[in-house]
Amino acid sequence: MNILAGIFHHGLIVDDIEAAMAGVAQATPTQWAPVRAFDPLPVWSPAGGRGEARLRVAYARQGAVRMELVEAQPGSPYDHLRGIDPSHIGVWVDDLGSAVDELVGQGWEIVMAGASPKHRFGSMAYLARAGSPVIELVGRELQPMMEAWWQAD
Repeated sequence: MNILAGIFHHGLIVDDIEAAMAGVAQATPTQWAPVRAFDPLPVWSPAGGRGEARLRVAYARQGAVRMELVEAQPGSPYDHLRGIDPSHIGVWVDDLGSAVDELVGQGWEIVMAGASPKHRFGSMAYLARAGSPVIELVGRELQPMMEAWWQAD
């Protein structure tokens, strides 16, 4: 699998999403899609099992590789992800469970996912490996919803 063939965003976990949006927009001609709250977002991690995260997320409207900003409420599984690396690369995949299995077979470790292995990790999974950027695999079934969000007013 050529994992980078499906790259669609570069994400960054930030403390203050409005300040980060303003800073990026001040330096570049970035326009932002509406901030969306995920409150709660069910997650699973190898260390903590099932849990929840409370997020606010924004995407740049333009770019083949969009900028994503994630503001996570402290105390969530995103704290662990941020401790590994506050940034990540988002990649579309057709079969999330198979993509996770392939990367794990190459030495990547699951940091967090949308569901447990029993449920084939749901629609997203973050993986890390020493010396590599964090990769977020995102099930392509979410693409229509994401594209509608990016175009929303």
